[in-house]
Amino acid sequence: MQIITVKNVEKVIGQEKILKNINLIINKGEFVSIVGPSGSGKSTLLYILGLLDIPTSGEVVVEESPVVFKDKDRLANLRNKKFGFVFQFHYLINELTLEENVMVPMLKANVDKKTAKERALTLLEKLGLKGKENRKPYQISGGEQQRVSIARALSNNPDILIADEPTGNLDSKNTEKVMEIFTQINHEGKTIIMVTHEMDLAEKTDRIVKMKDGEIVEEIKVNYPHL
Repeated sequence: MQIITVKNVEKVIGQEKILKNINLIINKGEFVSIVGPSGSGKSTLLYILGLLDIPTSGEVVVEESPVVFKDKDRLANLRNKKFGFVFQFHYLINELTLEENVMVPMLKANVDKKTAKERALTLLEKLGLKGKENRKPYQISGGEQQRVSIARALSNNPDILIADEPTGNLDSKNTEKVMEIFTQINHEGKTIIMVTHEMDLAEKTDRIVKMKDGEIVEEIKVNYPHL
């Protein structure tokens, strides 16, 4: 089943065409990586797939429903309901505890505080942070901060996880840990779309989408022996 379909999408900024006639299908439950050199348009495509950016032309379909980018309220609702986001920089709120950081998206979605707290604690434990719930982000390591940001992204139980260079600031040990978490989440049924510049990470996903100069130049099905 197709969860996101992109049809003839182009993105123009000023005189520059960032994306050129992009056609891409993301299947439900797939782990897809998008790779390419700097300026190839991979992050722009990712942001359009996650409904964070608006295409100049073309169509984005989420679960068979065309996205109406002009309807801001409906767009925000769809994004909050269906998507979770992990970025290269964790963007945690230093004044809040780890538990409170994970609760933020749930409280914004009007989840009651007790339920939000329980789910935050469950996610932090699942990501190996049990016992650190009341620490502030500056009191834990960079790798742990990124795991908190993954917990936050999963807090509203999204169908799709959008990850932009999620291991870009991490050492090899923490990179491996994040990839293990992503693989586990994917096995639990979540669709993951990840931009990375590291081919060895891309090769651990189901499919690699290669980009160059705003175009998809190749798609590679990966026969990676997932654990």
